[in-house]
Amino acid sequence: MFLCSLGLKVLPVGRRTEAVAVAPDLGYGWLKIPPRSMLDHPDAERTLNHLISGFENFEAKINYTFQNKAYLLQAFTHASYHYNTVTDCYQRLEFLGDAILDYLITKHLYEDPRQHSPGVLTDLRSALVNNTIFASLAVKYDYHKYFKAISPELFHVIDDFVQFQLEKNEMQGMDSELRRSEEAEEKEEDLEVPKAMGDIFESLAGAIYMDSRMSLETVWEVYYPMMRPLIEKFSANVPRSPVRELLEMEPETAKFSPAERTYDGKVRVTVEVVGKGKFKGVGRSYRIAKSAAARRALRSLKANQPQAQAS
Repeated sequence: MFLCSLGLKVLPVGRRTEAVAVAPDLGYGWLKIPPRSMLDHPDAERTLNHLISGFENFEAKINYTFQNKAYLLQAFTHASYHYNTVTDCYQRLEFLGDAILDYLITKHLYEDPRQHSPGVLTDLRSALVNNTIFASLAVKYDYHKYFKAISPELFHVIDDFVQFQLEKNEMQGMDSELRRSEEAEEKEEDLEVPKAMGDIFESLAGAIYMDSRMSLETVWEVYYPMMRPLIEKFSANVPRSPVRELLEMEPETAKFSPAERTYDGKVRVTVEVVGKGKFKGVGRSYRIAKSAAARRALRSLKANQPQAQAS
């Protein structure tokens, strides 16, 4: 209100009525909705309609219908897709959606009646706000079917990830109590998660925000139903980093080696738990390899705990 009294238009449209009611003598301004995301193009509407043909099925799946279809197209357009001449690629919307989802998920966790501790809040947010979770949800809700790119290599990575998600869901469907094999866990740890899938999960959030006249509530109405099962699952059993869990279990004896390069370009990390063995992990990055090594060490240590107690 002080800024408005100086002549700076900083109030969103929805707040203008409230502000005027509080102090009717002051001339309050308001933030204007940013202009349409359409680029100058002689035949923009026809090109837009052609490119988003079939997207109504996706809108029905997420239960949101775009007023400005250009935002919808932009959210799914990779930088390589030169056929889209009417909007920019998804990168700016992804930047926006990343911040929006981070805030909305943080707010939801903070307001949880269970009143999680700061440490649990941090673990929950880390478990929920990451590319792997966003990419998995994108596949579950068919984002990949509408993704527009010209990159055979990228689509190969996406196809592998989609196939893995389908196999994973089938196994869970057959037996929810089925313990995952070590081979399956290794495959998951080593699988390349397509960053583009996580990106468009975020960019669509940015697109809905812009299309709904900057309404955070509208974004959450669309995204909360998608994320609710994972939020509830993780809140009931807070996932912990295997590296942190190992270091808490063996604070003095667990030592990680520097990264080593394998012959096929991957990274190998060894963790030695003094007196209890050495455990190796391999992955595309140091973080993944370190996590895989810690997970193997934890499996071994936990398997030997009953024997140690019995003896």
